[in-house]
Order: sequence, then structure tokens, then C-alpha cells
Amino acid sequence: MCSSTVLNCTRRWFSCRSRLNSLKDVWKANILDQATEAQSGVLSNSASVFELQIHDVKTNQFTEYLKDFGTFLDKIKTNETEACLIGSWTCDIGDQNEIYHLWRFAGGYSGLSTHYNLMNNNKEFVECQQKLNSFLHSRRNQICLPFSFWPSPKPTKEGADNIYELRSYHLKPGTMIEWGNHWAHAIKVRSKNDEAVAGLFSHIGDMHVVHHLWAYRDLEARKKSRDEIWQDPSWGKCVMNTVPLMHSMTSSILRPTRYSLLR
Repeated sequence: MCSSTVLNCTRRWFSCRSRLNSLKDVWKANILDQATEAQSGVLSNSASVFELQIHDVKTNQFTEYLKDFGTFLDKIKTNETEACLIGSWTCDIGDQNEIYHLWRFAGGYSGLSTHYNLMNNNKEFVECQQKLNSFLHSRRNQICLPFSFWPSPKPTKEGADNIYELRSYHLKPGTMIEWGNHWAHAIKVRSKNDEAVAGLFSHIGDMHVVHHLWAYRDLEARKKSRDEIWQDPSWGKCVMNTVPLMHSMTSSILRPTRYSLLR
């Protein structure tokens, strides 16, 4: 090989390497730019935080549990706490021993901290919670933030008698923003029948979890609504794009307790 050919090859090699290094620098810069804002700040602009509680009640103690839970709520209302119980449900289809409570804290984490301090340090509340716990097999919770593009959960009109579907999705790590991008478009399609109640994602607790809450008159209305939505091509596109982002999902049909503002 002549010296001029070797020289040209060497120049091309250094030129390619320089371009590759430049591309790596751009890629690193993009990653750093994306990391300057927390994922939660991209997906939610609400000052409120939500606590989803799931209580696994002993089968023969539902009545006692719900009665004492009402007493607990009365105490909440007479104390300085920002806790607002917006939803409370038993489970018709799914884990039937479970009761779900959805609390909103309008003051964000500050309000949540004040509430937790009250629950842990006020003797009256400690005793009340101990009694409630005696009716349970187990309990768990998550602190969630609302997606900015979902409607805010609001008390239902007097006389409404809906069932609710809670669809919970466990996403692959790193896919939450992509999920949000797809659903920001899909929720517009699903809003035609005014069934969307809340869209939340976990912020503390079991991570990479999304909860979608829907309201229907009954199971037949749910079936008709879902059959209708599949006639829209954009819905099929959303499903096609979001299914690969999931590890798993569950669906539970819930019925409001007498304490629920969402009826």
C-alpha cells in the first residue's frame, strides 16, 4: 500500500473518531438536559398529593370495620388536618376482601406530613387506628401524584350510583414519560362519555405504577363504552404503543361505601 493511501486512511479514521466523539458529547448533553427536571415535574403540575390505601379486611368483620371507619372519619373532620377522603370502595370483582380509600392532601407533602404527625402522636387517633387494624389481615398504601392531562377527581352529583373500575399498570422502569405522552392524546378520546375520574402515578411506595380510575353506570354500560371506543383507530394505536411499556396490569370493579364523595 502506498504512503499516500495510508495517510488518507489515517486521516479518515481520525475524522470518523472525531465525529463519533462529538456525537457522544451531544448524547451526553441531551441526557443531562433531560435529567435537570424530575420525572414527576414533567408529568404533574398539581400541588395536591394523593394517598391510596388498600386494606385487606377479615371476611367476617366488614360491618365492624366500616362502622369504626366512620368514627375515624368523624374525628378527622374535627381536627386540623388537610386530609380529604374523596373515594372509598369495597371490591365487587378482584380481591373481594379489600377496601380502597383515596385521600387528597391539597397542601401537598406539607399537608401529608401534618396529617401523619397527627395520626402517630395523637393518643385518640392511635387508639382508633389500632382498633381498625384489628379488623385487618394487612394494609398497604402508595403516595401518588395526578397526571396533569387527566381530570381532577370531583365529588359526584347527589343521587349518582356508579360502579368504578380501577386499572393499575406496573410499567417498565424508564417508560413513565412515554406512557404519559401516549395517554395525553388517548384521554381525549376516552373523555367523550365523561367516564374518566382520575389518573395517578406512584411517587412513594411501589414505584413505576399507574392507576386509572373510571366510573360507569353498571357493567353493561362499561362493556358498551369499551366496545365503542375500539371503533376509533386512535384508541387502537394507543393500546399498541402502551402495551410494550407494561410488565403487568390488574383491573378491579369497585363499589362506593357510604363515606365516598365519588358515588
